Amino acid sequence: MSHRILLVEDDARLAAMVSDYLGEAGFRVSSTASGAEAERLLKGDSFDAAILDLMLPDMDGLDLCRRVRAESSVPMLMLTARGDPLDRVVGLELGADDYLPKPFEPRELLARLRAILRRGAGAGYVFAREQDR
Repeated sequence: MSHRILLVEDDARLAAMVSDYLGEAGFRVSSTASGAEAERLLKGDSFDAAILDLMLPDMDGLDLCRRVRAESSVPMLMLTARGDPLDRVVGLELGADDYLPKPFEPRELLARLRAILRRGAGAGYVFAREQDR
């Protein structure tokens, strides 16, 4: 059984590269360039982990991280060009499980993703739906 990953990345070329690379490693990847669409997908489906860019066209990725974490325990890895130490600390404090600055080595992304999945032990994370509250 392969892990389901939500990739939230507005750079179409990078999203395709990451999706292909993770797909070759056995993951099933769904991708979106929108924070709002990411929230909709997380509310409507179950993902084993999410990879979030911080700089999205419709919302700040830190806000998305905070909103997702308020509703879900899905493991999140921040993947962003904002590599300043303060950005990394804020991302981790808001609920990200790991943080990888761009540019990055794809093998390191894969290793970090596998590590957060091991820590989560495949608990079948799902966004809290309105009817479940």
